Amino acid sequence: MTNSFTGFVPAIWSKKFIKLYDKLTVMQGLVNTDFEGDIQNFGDTVHVRQFGDVAINTYTRNGNITITDVSGTDNTLVIDQSKHFAFKVDDLDKAQSDINIMEGYLKRAALGIRNTIDTRLLSHYVDAAPANVQGSTSLPTTLTPANVYDAFVDMATTFANANQDPDMEMHAVVNPTVRAIILKSPELRDRSTTMVDESIKNGRVGKFGGFTVHVTTNYSAVNGTIPLLFFNRDFISFASQLNKIESVRQENSFADLVKGLYLYGSKVFATQANAGGVIYVSNV
Repeated sequence: MTNSFTGFVPAIWSKKFIKLYDKLTVMQGLVNTDFEGDIQNFGDTVHVRQFGDVAINTYTRNGNITITDVSGTDNTLVIDQSKHFAFKVDDLDKAQSDINIMEGYLKRAALGIRNTIDTRLLSHYVDAAPANVQGSTSLPTTLTPANVYDAFVDMATTFANANQDPDMEMHAVVNPTVRAIILKSPELRDRSTTMVDESIKNGRVGKFGGFTVHVTTNYSAVNGTIPLLFFNRDFISFASQLNKIESVRQENSFADLVKGLYLYGSKVFATQANAGGVIYVSNV
């Protein structure tokens, strides 16, 4: 069977899909995607390198310096998730359409993958260091315009006390309800703490309380609460690959079938647990 989509070249459409996916994603652009190794199949392992500490010693005039060996940690990440999409377009629909059907449905497929990936990465709230967790499912925080700024500043202080790199951008991912609470806070009347209202790109909506705030609808409620995630890019390591995309002529019908396979894996290494924090929020 051959495809009848004009100009369908798998390599080109793979690039189109990734471009669409990158435009839509919230979480993937915020996590660690530095890895070594090619992803070819489900179950593959990639290597995520992390740097060790450098010893600091006292220097005495005319004395000898102390040289210590440095070594990084070679962590492994397993590609243990595989998702596919497949859709068909009838010849009659193509004949009657004056829009690019292929790109339109690829965009919808990219949106579906984006939602799946975001939900997976947001689920890593369970891996945040216990000292960085505020509240619980049984004792959640009720955020209001009056207390939301203090809650964010307290979380920023928690990260500072955990010796997180002060030059690394800190992120807060909220749902639309919490974003509305932030926008109603009195601190926004003070230019020094105003969330800059940017044009929304990849869910980014501005800065507040020491964090760059992003909005998503992909949180899953946990016993009636939402575990808002705060982190820097070192917290979650992620690797993914659009493994295959192809188009074939479907048998027993006058239609084209387009299908794709997406592989990925994510992990929080124990050494990076302090790079994540959570506030359990009740008013979701």
